[in-house]
Amino acid sequence: MKLKPKALLFDMDGTLTDPTGPISQDVIKALKDISIKKHLITGSDYHKVEEQIGADNLLDLFGRVYTCNGTRVYECDIDMDDETRPIEPDLIHKVSLKDFYSDADLNHIVNVLLETAFKTHTKVKTGNFIEWRESQINFSVIGRNCTSAQREDYVRWDNKSGERKKIVDNLREQFTGWGLSFRLGGQISIDVTRSGWDKSYSFSNMKESSDDCVFFGDKICQDGNDFDIAMKCVKYHHVESPADLILQLQEYK
Repeated sequence: MKLKPKALLFDMDGTLTDPTGPISQDVIKALKDISIKKHLITGSDYHKVEEQIGADNLLDLFGRVYTCNGTRVYECDIDMDDETRPIEPDLIHKVSLKDFYSDADLNHIVNVLLETAFKTHTKVKTGNFIEWRESQINFSVIGRNCTSAQREDYVRWDNKSGERKKIVDNLREQFTGWGLSFRLGGQISIDVTRSGWDKSYSFSNMKESSDDCVFFGDKICQDGNDFDIAMKCVKYHHVESPADLILQLQEYK
């Protein structure tokens, strides 16, 4: 019997788009060909989502957009005939690490991350190692200023050395009792947030239950930031690339 979920959930980088790249017309068409409700769930902030997907596409394709692992939720199912409502994705939920940690605590976390970057043997360090996302700290050893070639070189190094996995294990040990979560994010980073604020947190602000949802993501692995939400859904698809996503979506036409 063919599964008929109430909603399809999508990661962004590596799933809907190439890492940091724009969504393609082929992916947009594949999404539009499916009548099932669709939500976007990503570790990135809204600025990056709008940059890669486009505000008009967000309104056309998705019911809701869950950024920073769902700790910021944007309503996209908007009545354009209602003049009292905004005509762009509407922020309806947000939480912040500052609600739970003092400035001194947050400074300590950042200092430990920067010290970690200093001690690594990564060949190239480009800058922008820490990105503050209110409910999440995104940490990159190579730095988010890296070029595409430098990113690809680091990915090969990380796959060979397991550097990020070792860093995650070390950070978990250092911050035992802090209520923090450390997960591999994207290709070059580590997501630092509160325990429980993984992508499955999105279900606390979603009309559909996890039993009625299917998830698509590229980091469905132990310590990957897609793992928790994938395990809670009735079904999940591990995606290798946007082209692979298009093929896997045929099942839901």
